[in-house]
Amino acid sequence: MYIKLNVAFRNIRDHKDSEKRMDHILDRMQLRGIGKDQITEAIQKGAKFIRKDGSIICEYRWFKVIYREFIINNIKKIYPITVMEA
Repeated sequence: MYIKLNVAFRNIRDHKDSEKRMDHILDRMQLRGIGKDQITEAIQKGAKFIRKDGSIICEYRWFKVIYREFIINNIKKIYPITVMEA
């Protein structure tokens, strides 16, 4: 399955997105030196846990990615919420 990572502003389904979330995730990625490729690799290979609100926590190497996932037309669309150190 193809994975598409989206860190830009976009409203998705029932989750109201905001420009503040977009700024937050880009800031956290830059602060920790994590790029889109590392987030995609973490999502493919990391250990995952589902939270009560439906978002997913993925632990990989030295960081965690919290994101929402939607599958549309056989494409897994990933919307990161935040990135933090494990």
